[in-house]
Amino acid sequence: MSSAAPVNGKSPRLQLLQKVAFWGAVVLFFKTLVMVVAEYRNYFPANFASDFLIGKEGFFHGSYRIAFYVHICTGPIALLIAAYLMFSGLRRDHRGLHRALGKTLVCLTTLLMLPSGMVMATRALTGPIAGVAFFLLSGLTAVCIVMSAWHAKNRRFAVHRVWATRSFLLLTSPLLLRLMTGATIVLDVESDWTYRFAAWGSWFVPLTIFEVRRHWRFQNGRIKVQHKGELI
Repeated sequence: MSSAAPVNGKSPRLQLLQKVAFWGAVVLFFKTLVMVVAEYRNYFPANFASDFLIGKEGFFHGSYRIAFYVHICTGPIALLIAAYLMFSGLRRDHRGLHRALGKTLVCLTTLLMLPSGMVMATRALTGPIAGVAFFLLSGLTAVCIVMSAWHAKNRRFAVHRVWATRSFLLLTSPLLLRLMTGATIVLDVESDWTYRFAAWGSWFVPLTIFEVRRHWRFQNGRIKVQHKGELI
């Protein structure tokens, strides 16, 4: 008996695997986010015996304290909004809410979340190597979000989606960081250097994979549109 005909060049089995992978990623996203937020019980009030706040009692005041609470309060909200925007981007019935939440995300991240992240990066766990990674992450995320909004405003929606995807990958890096550091604990290889690697790898690796895949698709003729040199 012959197998079912491919749809859009994809076999039913491949489509099923892609759906399973997608929903698995969705479940992992929300599970990790819940785990991160669950740690907030150690932050209200600050528990300096908790993993993240160990050794920070001496400077947990002033601008750092403000930045810390601004960052942890805005971070989950920004992630949830970004997840919705990725889901709703091609749905016409969500267009109005998509536009409103997109503007909210731009303001929330560029005015609060990312500047506070830069302040926190100056006191990063394991020192300046990780701190530079987090500082660059905040700056690059701001650039991607602003570029995404600018292209959307000018109705260049294909390019907008590229920048929006970059923004989403960067915004989800704290979740990947949590998974990577958790893996080092399980494998009993936790150290300052594994944390530094995770600080860079949690955003640099996904972004690199995304860019390499886009260029590979272009080279293989799967991307046919260009806008001022920008691969779509």
